[in-house]
Amino acid sequence: MRKSPESPTPPLPRRIRFAAAVCLVLSALSGFMALQQAVELSHLGELRDNASDTSRFSKDPDLVRGAHLSESYFAVLEPMSGPHAVVLGALSVACSFVFVSAARLLRPGGLPLERMRRVLAGSTLLAALLRTIDGAQWAVVGKRLGPILAKNLDTLPLTQGAQATAEATAQFKAMLPGMLSGFAMVMTAIVAGTFALLGQYFRSEAVRAAITAQDGELAVEEED
Repeated sequence: MRKSPESPTPPLPRRIRFAAAVCLVLSALSGFMALQQAVELSHLGELRDNASDTSRFSKDPDLVRGAHLSESYFAVLEPMSGPHAVVLGALSVACSFVFVSAARLLRPGGLPLERMRRVLAGSTLLAALLRTIDGAQWAVVGKRLGPILAKNLDTLPLTQGAQATAEATAQFKAMLPGMLSGFAMVMTAIVAGTFALLGQYFRSEAVRAAITAQDGELAVEEED
């Protein structure tokens, strides 16, 4: 017999529920973006052909410039599109495990919490590893794409008519590859680092003890 609604089982500590909620949000955003990028990489040839057609048939100079930049972007992505798509696909799967296990910690539905804790700890650490690899690949893309963007910087509408000196423009062009690569690395450190910290947190003895105690209360509740 289950306990009456008037005496519910106490919820997990607030810090654990907060960490699980962070896992829920981070995995949803990261998994969706990874899946979207993986789909784009799988259709890279079609996207490159569309950009090529635009530059060939359009008479609008802005569209032609944009199409040429898009072609350059796809040309940089193409050599590593296969391995990158595999990493992104694996990342989206790992994020789905993080999402489901975190949701089950917040709303167990009768499932053992300790099992969900182990799945959550392992999947968050795997997501951290895959996001690190993904970030390294994007850093390479940024480093290769930077010189192309720098070469076309003067033709972009945002820079036309700017009152920048030739020296400042040259410095910005020289810094652009490093800036793009650095941005990818910073975002990787934030996202992958958060996944890693959450994974280590859910592996900790304090969390394991709290969840084991909660499982014990649920088992007693089932036996009453």
